[in-house]
Amino acid sequence: MSLWRGVKRWLLTLGSESVPIFYDEAYRLPLTGIESTVGVEPRGVDFTTWYLLEKHVVRPEDVYRPLPVSYAELSRVHTPAYLESLGRPETLARIYAVDPSEVPVDTLLTYVRLVCGGTLSAARLAFGRRGPVVNMAGGFHHAAPDRGGGFCAVNDIAVALATLHVDGFEGHTVVLDLDAHPPDGTAACLAGHANVWIGSLSGSDWGTLPEGVDETLVPHDVTDASYLALLEGLLSRMPRPDLAFVIAGGDVLGGDRFGRVGLTLEGARRRDLLLAKALRGVPSVWLPGGGYHADSWKVYAGTVLALAGMGGRPIKAKYDPLSAHFRRVSRLLSQEDGKPLEEPLTLEDLEGSLGFGGAIQPRVLGYYTAQSLEYALFRYGLLGHVERMGYHRLRVEVGSTGVGDRVKVLGRAGGEEHLLVDAVVERRIIADASFLFVNWLSLRHPRARFSEHRPRLPGQDVPGLGLSREATEMFVLMARRLGLAGVASRPMWYHLAVVAKERFRFVDPARQGRFEALMRDLAALPLVEATRQVADGRVLLNGEPYRWEPDDLVLWLDPPPVDVEAIARERERCHFTVGEPQGLSA
Repeated sequence: MSLWRGVKRWLLTLGSESVPIFYDEAYRLPLTGIESTVGVEPRGVDFTTWYLLEKHVVRPEDVYRPLPVSYAELSRVHTPAYLESLGRPETLARIYAVDPSEVPVDTLLTYVRLVCGGTLSAARLAFGRRGPVVNMAGGFHHAAPDRGGGFCAVNDIAVALATLHVDGFEGHTVVLDLDAHPPDGTAACLAGHANVWIGSLSGSDWGTLPEGVDETLVPHDVTDASYLALLEGLLSRMPRPDLAFVIAGGDVLGGDRFGRVGLTLEGARRRDLLLAKALRGVPSVWLPGGGYHADSWKVYAGTVLALAGMGGRPIKAKYDPLSAHFRRVSRLLSQEDGKPLEEPLTLEDLEGSLGFGGAIQPRVLGYYTAQSLEYALFRYGLLGHVERMGYHRLRVEVGSTGVGDRVKVLGRAGGEEHLLVDAVVERRIIADASFLFVNWLSLRHPRARFSEHRPRLPGQDVPGLGLSREATEMFVLMARRLGLAGVASRPMWYHLAVVAKERFRFVDPARQGRFEALMRDLAALPLVEATRQVADGRVLLNGEPYRWEPDDLVLWLDPPPVDVEAIARERERCHFTVGEPQGLSA
């Protein structure tokens, strides 16, 4: 009988069980450009954790807060010269593939040490319960004693194991590395340890690993069945451990930007069920490793489902953890507020209108004060995230302009105050419905600079904050609370419409069709290059000069029927090519 058939029988005997996890809001990487330039989803850890809590896979009492490891603990694995170099932004920028100006050194090192502390604490807790414990971040397997790379600054598995040895642990340890890339750093850190066995399935050949590593190279785009057969072989060679570390890599999905394995979500879930059964009764620490696909967070959520005895539970394809989280926080804020939508004037407002006291307190869209917006930004976790980028004394200002109400978020850094968020919004009728219309939105990170890693996009004067998705969710919730039909804007640049394409649609079906044709015909170009070509007048439509068309782009809270045929006709009629710069008339 194959191991997988045994797993299916084993699943029938399992009930759900609690799985302790280690998590902290500071597990989110404090690097604003890493999503657009590298393809790393900085919110991935949050997505997985929010889902597990919302779906009651993990109880609030099962969430443990990690403590950062000390430099003494790090020095048991890493050389003094290398640890000293981590205090330089250039070193961290190389490891995380960003520009040094974007690196908040103290915050990033706190993140690294905190994740390492989570892995160490998870191992200690695993001994006590003789079962699995999850660290929601970690698996930094490319970090060697004297170097880091591949988004791995220090090796959390090696640091945890070295500290456990100091604590007196002398048992046999296995490291099962199911990330799509080889465990080169872990192998270097643990070379010569007689009681350590490393087993790995990876989709990339990075050369010979140290003796004692059981490495299997997986064919590119392997089928689920072939991969699981290779895993069964690896597990059959694994010695029975006293402690196990498992990297349940999220980069094994087909279409992953850097992984070349090619599993489906179902195949990744079956992988984890095989691992869970093989390690039943063994103290084990589970880590996510890498993941550079939009669904990578679902892989690790599936890992925890497998460990909790819920391995058969699917994750809905269109489930959006960010939207779900914001809706949950919004409900909590509404419960705290308890006020009707049309708020009465306060005594301060009345006194101001009669000439006593101060002026009437300005309200955005007739509802939101500066203080209420600042509190909401705090509750949604956005102020804390911006503070981790190096800004402090954050404050919100609101006022009016000739085209709407203005919201500004300001913060201090380097001895001066900086404008970080600048938005102008109004109510506007579009397609016979009232929308929250965003006239202007600028998310600014003035401490960062443009570079080859993060080139300037049209319309930018400084790099962005990397919070456009959060801003959209805020606008959606504001529109819902105000009883509006949705959120709308007029994107002035091609890349802004591309970023919004998953949830927004042009009101005019023909305009939507042209946009879809433009995306289709420019798909081979990086987004930065494509938007420059459009902005510079190098794009032709059916052989004629094409100028970008700012038009109403809307997100409906309750979407009306879409004229699919009209969109398709225009899409098929339009063919875009890139040519020489054209003189376009106004």
